[in-house]
Amino acid sequence: MSSIIDRILRKKSVRNEAALALSDRLSFGNSQIDHFLMETILGEEAVPEYRLFQKKLLLLQPGTCHAMKVELDLLNQYFEIVKRLMPAGFSLKWENRFQPENEVTVPALLLFPMIQNAVANGYHSMSSHPIRIRLSGSSKIMLFEVSHRMNHYLDGQFKHTLIADFQGRLEYLFPERHSLLLNSNSNTCRATLSIRF
Repeated sequence: MSSIIDRILRKKSVRNEAALALSDRLSFGNSQIDHFLMETILGEEAVPEYRLFQKKLLLLQPGTCHAMKVELDLLNQYFEIVKRLMPAGFSLKWENRFQPENEVTVPALLLFPMIQNAVANGYHSMSSHPIRIRLSGSSKIMLFEVSHRMNHYLDGQFKHTLIADFQGRLEYLFPERHSLLLNSNSNTCRATLSIRF
């Protein structure tokens, strides 16, 4: 009887691992091809920086890691393109206090989903209500927080495939070494991620 139960549990474990691996690939793909940004680009005049940026993203492969500096450079390019595409304005407050003793590598596009969710689903045109991003930590732990003004016309600020796939990706890449807290009140939505390296 116990061998039957063991086989059933092993099958469930394999299926769960496969589902998490799929979430990892989907989350990477969602970040690699930002649907919100692409939809905005296609509705506007051509932005040459976007083509170069998208080419860089498409050269990345799922399952690869790169230096934190590369990830942050890609994010800064993303912010510049978003600023150019938002006719009503785009307000961002970015605070980077990440202080690694050694060079830290992270899975490619790890920091993108939380920011993409805020850009696509939040209000960020007023300087009094920017998207706020804080990155801190060291070679042992990373803390990453993204908050934005709530869009009251959306039902569930975090009920989006970007976040659902990202949760699966985190579980796949950092099982029992991460925490992702998603909360919102009547004004602000906040996503807080911590990862132990």
